[in-house]
Amino acid sequence: DFKCLKTFVYLSVRQNFMKIILQITLMTLLLIFSSCSKLEKNNKQKEILLTSTQNFNNIKEVKRTLTIFSDSTYTFIENLREPNHNKDETFEGLVKINKDSIKFHPFKLDFNNAETAVLKNGFIEFIDGENPDRMKIEKTTLPVKNNLNLDKFPNYAVFTFNKNFDNGEWQQDYSNYDLNTRELSVIDQFFKKEFLKNKKLRNFDEYLKQIVAVKNSRNEILIQARFFCKTSFLLESYQYYESDMHDGGNCNIYLEFNLTTRKFNFINLAGMA
Repeated sequence: DFKCLKTFVYLSVRQNFMKIILQITLMTLLLIFSSCSKLEKNNKQKEILLTSTQNFNNIKEVKRTLTIFSDSTYTFIENLREPNHNKDETFEGLVKINKDSIKFHPFKLDFNNAETAVLKNGFIEFIDGENPDRMKIEKTTLPVKNNLNLDKFPNYAVFTFNKNFDNGEWQQDYSNYDLNTRELSVIDQFFKKEFLKNKKLRNFDEYLKQIVAVKNSRNEILIQARFFCKTSFLLESYQYYESDMHDGGNCNIYLEFNLTTRKFNFINLAGMA
């Protein structure tokens, strides 16, 4: 009888032990499945809506990436490399998205103190920051205001006239004008003809072109253009912000073309006169 009781106790303990092991195994599997489900849910909730970059190397090497997610968060990563200084920073925050407009809210983008940005012609433009920066859109599911197709116009950068920065006395009656591809094609043809006949200028294809279109008080469309010789310092950065150069001879041309009258107002060598 004692032997049978001992066997019964052993079997009971073993059965309980196996039951505990089974319960632990089931709980572990449930936790794993629950974690995977939450991770999958979070991944679905936080899709990338926009990735934009600003990469160039002019004395210092700069790599900047802005990523905006579907949960209205963003990350801005900046990597800076200089001969005697390196810097790596990451900014994070929240945005409000309205079609092709983005608001950094409730705090401005730390990088340049911008509150508002717009998606336009393949770039994200920071329109009210400390500097008129913009970044190239690498991919996005957001709507972009594309008036221009620059595929047939290499070495062109078309910028938006901004009263916050373009506020000289002679610019007071100007307002921004958004060019379309057909108008840029007309401008390009006039530029090429002028550079071909003007012996003071280099071959047209040797220049990087930055242009801004404005309307004056007479409702005329004026094209303000800067031409710089292709150098390693500008080959990348010229598309992100308007450049300025002192002197430079025929490697620094500033001109104004009246698209309405189809006439050049002036052509200055070595920049603005």
